[in-house]
Amino acid sequence: MIISILSAYLSIFFHYFMRNSTLIFTYKRLSKQEIGAFRKFLGSPYFNKRTDIILLNSYVESKMATVQDFKIDRVEAYKYVYDSAPFDDKKLRHSISVLLQLLKKFLVLRELEADTFQSQKYLCEAYRSKGLNGLLEKELKKTHSLIDSSITRDSNFYLQKYQLWTESLEINTPKNRAQAKQFSADVDQLSIAYVSNILHLSCNIQSLQTMSKKVDELNLLPEVLATVEKGEYQNIPAVSIYYHCYRAFEFLEKNINEKSELHFHAYKGLIIAHWRLFSNREIKDIYLLAINYCIKRLNSGERNFIQEAFELFQSGLENECLLENGMLSNFTYKNITRLGIALGEKEWVENFLSDYKMKLHPADRDDAWRYNQAFVHFESEQYEAAMKLLILVDFKDVLNNLDARRMLLKSYFELGEYDALDSLLDSFTRYIQRQKDLGYHKENYLNLIKFTKRIIHLDWKNKIAKTSLVKEIEKTIQLAERQWLLDKII
Repeated sequence: MIISILSAYLSIFFHYFMRNSTLIFTYKRLSKQEIGAFRKFLGSPYFNKRTDIILLNSYVESKMATVQDFKIDRVEAYKYVYDSAPFDDKKLRHSISVLLQLLKKFLVLRELEADTFQSQKYLCEAYRSKGLNGLLEKELKKTHSLIDSSITRDSNFYLQKYQLWTESLEINTPKNRAQAKQFSADVDQLSIAYVSNILHLSCNIQSLQTMSKKVDELNLLPEVLATVEKGEYQNIPAVSIYYHCYRAFEFLEKNINEKSELHFHAYKGLIIAHWRLFSNREIKDIYLLAINYCIKRLNSGERNFIQEAFELFQSGLENECLLENGMLSNFTYKNITRLGIALGEKEWVENFLSDYKMKLHPADRDDAWRYNQAFVHFESEQYEAAMKLLILVDFKDVLNNLDARRMLLKSYFELGEYDALDSLLDSFTRYIQRQKDLGYHKENYLNLIKFTKRIIHLDWKNKIAKTSLVKEIEKTIQLAERQWLLDKII
């Protein structure tokens, strides 16, 4: 009985916590404009007729603006919304759930408003379902003109042309040979969209491929590749760009580097020539695939690909192809910083960090800037400056947290702050042991901690102990900062 009651309580708590955290997490990602628009959305009786939901949103909005790391205080929120009414936890949980569902609906409508084609398509479907063929024909022509006037010619363009053709079938069937030929051309739009999407997906699969874990290719990929190599669709950038990308990754996987590099340079050339033909989301993915190829080459020790990756990042920034909705991801911000420093472009990197800080999401902006600026200081051996920034960062990403602790570890060591280093090594160990799914990072960092401890407590007069430690470090397979550790002994 007690167990069933406890289970029920935990279930209620879990669902409340998830709704609460999901609501706040989503809310934090809204811009000021979106927060204002959502407030108006809730004020529309078509979407919401409950004044308590408007008040609950007002409470969340006011707290989000004034309290960092805000979480809903149930008693406080209930009093704000329902004044002096007796506290009813079930009622509040339901209201939070309603507010979250309305926020989701708002986000869907925002996306629909931003997608003119999809809105037009739904309008055409509505006219068709109501038998308004005259109006449907008019809107179909309007929608064709809309997408044809756009410069975009990615896979989605060809899919949209096909979708419009299927709507046209409701009111038009080929009445002569000329019309039948045009219908055949319209059907071919689906083939182009299909070939492009198969190749795009295959590129992403190849990009994730590792020597230790092979991912199966898509079933119809060989037929798609054969079709492209016959010369069909090679003059269509939405196909040829992914064809060369796939081949670059494929030959790299087979260690045929010369052919791989030829396809990579063809791919890179197509990006530079045709980036305007792709939607913002797709061209960003195209750039990142090319950069990931460079990173794979870098991981094999081919340092000339640092320059290739850096040039792609610079090109993507210049074209604004690496931005999504005007924002730069923390991941890209970090990678550009690392590559720039690896090339010795410190001044350029510092200008980049400053210039693009406001392009980061407000929720992450300050921490991302501090973390990356700390890395610049650290690489310049300005350890104290790096440490001052690192201790101010609230790390949400586990790998960034590990990296920051790595920098702190080396900084304390280089500054001779061994008492502080001992304390850090203990807390670092506890942090790693609390984390799940760290993979190879766990052993890499635990071994770094172990050998750092042995170095700071090493009897430097004992040559045998010193030689033994060097050999052990050299033989340990999973180990972060191996060369740094050896440099501290030898």
